[in-house]
Amino acid sequence: MRGLKRILTGLLLLALAGCATGPTFFSESYLSDMASQQFEQLKQEKTISRDPEGNAMVRRVSSRIAETLGPEMPQAQWEYVLFEDDSANAFAMPGGKIAVFTGLLDYVETDDELAAVIGHEIAHVLLHHANQRMSAGVIQAAGGVAAVILTDDMDSDDRNLILAAYGIGSQVGAILPYSRSHESQADKLGLRIAARSGFDPRAAVRFWEQMNEANPQSLPQFLSTHPSNETRIRDLQEEMPEALRLYEASR
Repeated sequence: MRGLKRILTGLLLLALAGCATGPTFFSESYLSDMASQQFEQLKQEKTISRDPEGNAMVRRVSSRIAETLGPEMPQAQWEYVLFEDDSANAFAMPGGKIAVFTGLLDYVETDDELAAVIGHEIAHVLLHHANQRMSAGVIQAAGGVAAVILTDDMDSDDRNLILAAYGIGSQVGAILPYSRSHESQADKLGLRIAARSGFDPRAAVRFWEQMNEANPQSLPQFLSTHPSNETRIRDLQEEMPEALRLYEASR
């Protein structure tokens, strides 16, 4: 039983090795089309904010980042929308779709801080993380099917234990670390994107310090999709010299 669980989880870990360039099974044009449809649906389902100051802030920051990244995302059809939602959240989708929730603005004091968040979200797009995560889900599901087939003739109790072990092991041992790796990559690239766009990268550290004070994490890092706030702050500080160089050059 332990041997089979290790083999199945090992296969998943091998498939996800080299997190910076994980497997991608979907075309980027397909993901952009799907994102455009989902974004239109989101605009129909959620209330778009009419707050003039919030909208102006989102437009200022997003448009400067879009201008910076224009040569790297030539096919993007940029669109930035502020949604009425109490969640402190924002996301970007393939094709240049950016959504910011009004709840996030409660934690953002300056354009520089918002740029740190939007830069992070756009970094996910540039790094093809949506494609990699969807592809990882396919690999995990395939491993689950393999486990079902390989344990077909086993005692039901043993079989259930193995299937449960694969589900937990693949999630905690592969999928969650993979997700945390993506977040760390996006933090670092997002910091550079904001700096290249003329936003002070030091604001990213201030933002995460404020978020850590307002929303201390309850889950241990190994059970989370994101690195701990302390880890993020430390990594951002390590990346800061290069980000400051880019910031000064942009000015």
